[in-house]
Amino acid sequence: MTHLMAIAGSDQGQFAGLVTVLIILLLVATIVALLSRRLRVPYVTGLVIAGLAIADFVPGKVGLDSSLIINLFLPILLFEAAINTDISRLRSTLKPILLLAGPGVVISFGVTAIGLKYGLNLAWIPALLVGVILAITDTVSVIAVFKEVSVPSRLSTIVEGESLFNDGIALVIFGLILKFNNSVTVTVWGSVKELAIVLVGGLAVGIILGYLGIGLYVQSQDDPLSSILLTVAIALSAFQLGQLLGVSGVVAVVIAGLLIGNLELSRTVSASSRITVLSFWEYAGFGVNTFIFLLIGLEIDLPT
Repeated sequence: MTHLMAIAGSDQGQFAGLVTVLIILLLVATIVALLSRRLRVPYVTGLVIAGLAIADFVPGKVGLDSSLIINLFLPILLFEAAINTDISRLRSTLKPILLLAGPGVVISFGVTAIGLKYGLNLAWIPALLVGVILAITDTVSVIAVFKEVSVPSRLSTIVEGESLFNDGIALVIFGLILKFNNSVTVTVWGSVKELAIVLVGGLAVGIILGYLGIGLYVQSQDDPLSSILLTVAIALSAFQLGQLLGVSGVVAVVIAGLLIGNLELSRTVSASSRITVLSFWEYAGFGVNTFIFLLIGLEIDLPT
């Protein structure tokens, strides 16, 4: 009994410490939001600087967790972007989006990898892996900057649309490089086939869950709180189901978000319910971005 009480006390202490850190980060984010607007400094830049400043004062070890980012933060950011994307605007810029998300990513990845190989004298595998990571658009920071300055709406649509699809292609390339590094036979035809399966599979999962969500949405359209819970379940389950089936969870989340945002929210849902759901996802995306950039600042170890 004493041992169980000690374990319970330890867990309670860890939870209390986590809540304390969360409160500190929320207060810091609020202060940064106020100061960045007054000083006309980009919000994300202020968050990173604030994270650097408070790193020594935050109790306990707090940092970026890859599992948390991939399984929770990434689906939220993708779904938030997709549900707010107008398919009619996306259709008008489809050609440049596909060019940037497909050949654009491959060319950028190849050029970056070659530069890292011969410029920094890295081995091929690390150079290729880093090249893939750097090749995709950092949409979070780009869109955050777009909100601060005036840019053409077409450019913003292209960047947002390209970011919806380039992650899936980059993740597949990343996986193929790892397979090659692990001495698994990789051929050009096999790579193209796997890429097609992953993307088409993700597309199918997204369509199925998107239409399932629309069907359930009809039953809860007069209850915006239930609609919010439904969209959260669709966003997270689309990603996890895609991962489970070995297809692109990124594409699945994007397609599901596009379907729900354009086929359901724009038609049968009342204006008040639509505003409630979209406001929730705007807040969710803002909150995730805030914590990501604060944690990046906390993770940076400046040389002394």
